[in-house]
Amino acid sequence: MVRRVCVIYSKELENRALHSDKLIFERIAQGDAQAFAAFYEAYAVKLAVYVARFLGSELWAEEIVQDTFLKLWSIRETVGEIDNPPAFVYRMIANRAKDHLKRREHEIKLQQYMVQNFQQANTNTTQDQLDYEHGEKLVRQAIQQLPAQRALIYKMRHEQGLSYEEIAAELNISKHTVRNMLNLALNDIRSYLADHGDFTGVLVLLLFLK
Repeated sequence: MVRRVCVIYSKELENRALHSDKLIFERIAQGDAQAFAAFYEAYAVKLAVYVARFLGSELWAEEIVQDTFLKLWSIRETVGEIDNPPAFVYRMIANRAKDHLKRREHEIKLQQYMVQNFQQANTNTTQDQLDYEHGEKLVRQAIQQLPAQRALIYKMRHEQGLSYEEIAAELNISKHTVRNMLNLALNDIRSYLADHGDFTGVLVLLLFLK
């Protein structure tokens, strides 16, 4: 009897929560930033824990949650008729996490393929060595062209081998800032190599990041 009462009470609480969340989504659809902030505060941590278990990375989980809520706000005018807001957001989160895993899988396969082919092609001939040295030189030049903070963070990560947490503590910045600066640095380096038409340089960069 007691168990049945608890189940019924729990169901009532769940229905109330869904009703409350639906009202919040209706307010969000009208552009209510306070309602959006309230929903974020209620679910952001739960969602980050969910995604972290799925990805095995708290840093990426937090990033995906942030991106999902930004997306939610960008489509706010369409969410007023959603009956189950938590389920809707969980689906958004799950899809983004799956996309992230697919991208990472493709990047790893591409990196392995390119490095393997580069190593097979490198027969230690004079020209091979010159090509490799040229590519390495261009990578170094690309790093020198980076803004000071990006260059520093890149070197701390890929030359000194420091973790995101260690870099963040050393520079008194957030882990998200470290990750964003590294992504910007890599994009800048790739663009520099592409502008100079150097495929070997890209392979050297991949070797650095293994």
